[in-house]
Amino acid sequence: MEGIDPKILNKLKQKVQKEIALKEIETTEYWLNELLKVYQKNHQSLADFKAEVRQFIDRMKNRLEVLKTKGY
Repeated sequence: MEGIDPKILNKLKQKVQKEIALKEIETTEYWLNELLKVYQKNHQSLADFKAEVRQFIDRMKNRLEVLKTKGY
């Protein structure tokens, strides 16, 4: 990137890295809370628990597929 002041470039890089880190924290906290909901439920059997975990996994797979197809 010729013609751009290195100080400005470094500030932009730091800002982008900070935004990426904050978004990653936000996303990880969301999925952690969703998983905790599954974990804390009173399941009647192991099969019920496994079904709930399977639904959680499917939600995550669907979300990843949407993100990949939209190019984010």
